Parts: sequence; C-alpha cells; structure tokens
Amino acid sequence: MKKDMIAFSDFAKLDLRVGEVLEASLLEGSKKLIVLKVDLGEDYGVVEILSGLAPTYQPADLLGNKYIVLANLEPKQMMGKDSNGMILVADVPEKLVLIPLDKNLKTGTVIR
Repeated sequence: MKKDMIAFSDFAKLDLRVGEVLEASLLEGSKKLIVLKVDLGEDYGVVEILSGLAPTYQPADLLGNKYIVLANLEPKQMMGKDSNGMILVADVPEKLVLIPLDKNLKTGTVIR
C-alpha cells in the first residue's frame, strides 16, 4: 500500500545507523520476539532491541551481522521489556527478510 508523501524535514528526523548484533536470544514466553543487543557505535552505544524475527530466523543466524537500525525510535514496551530501536527489514509476503550490510562498514555509521 502506497503511503502519503512526507517532507524532507520529516525524513531528516530519522537516525538510521549501521548496527552490529552482539547477542541474540529468544524472548521467553514469546513465539515471535528475539531480544538483540545491538552496537550502534559511539553515539548510542549498545542498545536492546526486540524484533519479531523468530518465525524466520534463529538467534544464532543474527550474531555478528550488521543491519540498518532506526536508532532514534521512541522506546516501545513489549512483553515487559523496552525495545530501543528497530532493525529494518524487507516485508515480503509471509515473512520478514533482513537486509545484511557489508561487515566492513563501521558500526554506528549514519545511513542516509
């Protein structure tokens, strides 16, 4: 579904960064959520992000990989835990697909 046009100033508010997954584990009691410890570099440090990737990925699949992260997303509570950011994925029918980045990119690099 096509969304409404936004002003460049709205896009500029998004802080997209290269994040590296340092730890990943299934969230106890959830069938979809994986708890990720993601290094976003010097400005943000290591943050905890909850992501609904468990139907498609195992936590071990994510370790050491780098992805695009929306770093300045307002925290959201899910199942009693705060998620502090969002890993961007391609939303194809029936599943979410991670978009891997070159491992040589420096953690915390700004994406625009």
